[in-house]
Amino acid sequence: MIQAIIVDDESSCRNVLSALLQSIAPQVKIIGTAQNVNEAVILIDELKPELVILDVELGDELSFKIFEKVSYRQFYSIITSAHEKYAIRAFKASCLEYLLKPVDSTELAQAIVKFERQRQITFNQKKIELLLENIGSAGNAIQKIAIPCHDGYAFVNVADIIYCEADAKYTKIYTRNNEHILSSKNLGEFEELLDYNPFFRCHKSYIININFVKKFLRSDSLVEMSNGTRIDVATRKKDDFLKLFEKL
Repeated sequence: MIQAIIVDDESSCRNVLSALLQSIAPQVKIIGTAQNVNEAVILIDELKPELVILDVELGDELSFKIFEKVSYRQFYSIITSAHEKYAIRAFKASCLEYLLKPVDSTELAQAIVKFERQRQITFNQKKIELLLENIGSAGNAIQKIAIPCHDGYAFVNVADIIYCEADAKYTKIYTRNNEHILSSKNLGEFEELLDYNPFFRCHKSYIININFVKKFLRSDSLVEMSNGTRIDVATRKKDDFLKLFEKL
């Protein structure tokens, strides 16, 4: 599913474009709409869309100001306009496509295909960089992983992971940088990925990095992590857990 935002100062244009996308590209989910620059900036920074489809003229302002004001910039843009005169500036702003109004359904469909292709190329480039980095490292332990999350992929240094927590079919990853990432992978998949020291599956709901263990409370069978979180150690896992520290 592609998360997108539509920015246009005319409600009729927003509605038409939304209906058109629903018809020709059901994989595009409109997660918000805005009618001016300030609304668009707030919405983009808050929702972090993958794609922004925006009109050039927003009242008395040009939508190019959005690119200057947003903090979050990891999105592709498709520009729409009733005028050709803004095309050069649009491409200089690195927009994906420039469509003249009224927007033609075929051209819009082609723009979405172009977006999907470009998004895959961009991610493939990151995956290749990640692969080369891991191959070039010593030993079999991976150095960095790509974690699929709601707005794309988070690239995380494995050494920064404090623990992983099961959340139904998802997994929450906590890092020493105070990041909290919700991944679409389940905990079993992370167990396979992190099946080496210093990671340990101490409970059906947790994988911990023993480098961040601060204290073990034997009476309660709890381990306290560096961020203060206390995690259960399953009874059947306790002996294996303690043996890890005998080797240190």
